[in-house]
Amino acid sequence: MKKYFLIACCLCFANGLFAQYTYIEPEICIGTNQGVALWTTVGFKQTNVVGSSVAQNFDVRYNGGFTFRYICQKYFGLIAELNYAQRGWSSTSEITGERYNHRLDYLEIPFLAHIYFGKEKFRFFINLGPKVRFLVNDEATAPFSINPGVEQDKPIENIFDYSVCGGLGVEFRTPKAGNFILEARYDYGLGNIFHNSKADYFSTSNNQAITVSVTYLFNVNSHKKQNASNQNSKNNNLLD
Repeated sequence: MKKYFLIACCLCFANGLFAQYTYIEPEICIGTNQGVALWTTVGFKQTNVVGSSVAQNFDVRYNGGFTFRYICQKYFGLIAELNYAQRGWSSTSEITGERYNHRLDYLEIPFLAHIYFGKEKFRFFINLGPKVRFLVNDEATAPFSINPGVEQDKPIENIFDYSVCGGLGVEFRTPKAGNFILEARYDYGLGNIFHNSKADYFSTSNNQAITVSVTYLFNVNSHKKQNASNQNSKNNNLLD
């Protein structure tokens, strides 16, 4: 899995390294992203068994945090985030109708390549890159009273996880109010929440999610430029 993680890291920055450089005034933005994971699941695969071995529901969970974006050339920039992300899965017993919910709370740090197209006020973009995350809370309801899932109901064994994610979105930019962004992402885990040696029960147990978020970014540079422009105007007026 580590080799796939390294390949993903290389791909997400390839555009910036090899694309023809077009100088623009750097743009630095900070802000917040708030959204939900519309679909969260864990890709359970039992050792020596084909297909998923745990039936799961579709769950909606929180996903949000802080965003830093640096645009360093035309059509290309970099994004770093610090997010609080809820992952995990839930199942419903076909016998008793009981619901089992296992929620995993992570602090995650995505590092993304930001490729954008369009006008100054309205842009389309693609975000792509790796992320790492650390488990800060492992919370589960009581197992089923009949036929409990013994293996998947136990506490998580790997608190460190990593994945690749890709997103599509639109951005509306204003000179004074800031930038407003709507984005959908797919997150595919490359690590496993349980041990996955040949002797273990699961060969795969990776986090997966589809998230939708609204992001607000404040352009730090624009106000500095505006202040500098105002100061130049005052100086010119004094000279006149």
